[in-house]
Amino acid sequence: MIEQKNAKFIKEHLPTIHAVPGQIHQLFYNLINNSLKFSKPGYPVHITIRSAPCTEQTLIRSKHLDESKQYIRVDVADNGIGFDQKYAQQIFELFKRLHAKNEFEGTGIGLALCKKIVENHNGAIWADGQSGKGSTFSILLPA
Repeated sequence: MIEQKNAKFIKEHLPTIHAVPGQIHQLFYNLINNSLKFSKPGYPVHITIRSAPCTEQTLIRSKHLDESKQYIRVDVADNGIGFDQKYAQQIFELFKRLHAKNEFEGTGIGLALCKKIVENHNGAIWADGQSGKGSTFSILLPA
């Protein structure tokens, strides 16, 4: 699919994380697969994976996290079809889809699984998107 979509990856310096390898592989597989799947037809896909500072404001966004601990933030951003921000919570629910099955393949479990994996690692995940302009999935994991 990477070749089919003419995808380009930008990987900035990424931290080492302590995690269950198979689960973290599944997490990034699902996020990258979604970036490829929900791309704009006729446009090359650009996916950026980067580490960003975990600020106090970032921690406030994830109220269930322990503010006394340090966290690593990783963002997976794309230039795909994006989504209306009002659906930012719904996309992580099991079997919730924003598009009909005939528009995009999938079961509606990928992002729910991502959320479960991140929570299993005592972290948080959220999404920021804009219709027609792409999306960014942010992950916080304990340092």
